[in-house]
Amino acid sequence: MEDMKLINFNASVGTRRRFDAICHASGRTRTSVLVELMTNYILHEGKRLADRQKELGDLDMRFQESLGLKGSNTQMETYHRSVPSPRQTWGDREFDLPEPIFSDGREVW
Repeated sequence: MEDMKLINFNASVGTRRRFDAICHASGRTRTSVLVELMTNYILHEGKRLADRQKELGDLDMRFQESLGLKGSNTQMETYHRSVPSPRQTWGDREFDLPEPIFSDGREVW
């Protein structure tokens, strides 16, 4: 049998009451439902994180290959520099934005 450990956590009274009502209606205990929810979360998030890690690794490999580096992270960081984006200013006519409204605090809006 697997070792067990008591877990306590806070939930709002309303949430706990609704949860208890659903558990009672389904004929299950709080523990069985919470363990099932935790297990499903572990499986779902574990897969999502593994897929994300694989996608990032594939992206890194393609990027390195496009630079002809074949796996050198230090060289990739040397050649890859972020380019600052131009800042959009208030009232920029190219974007047809309105002029900003300023107040000295003495006017009633």
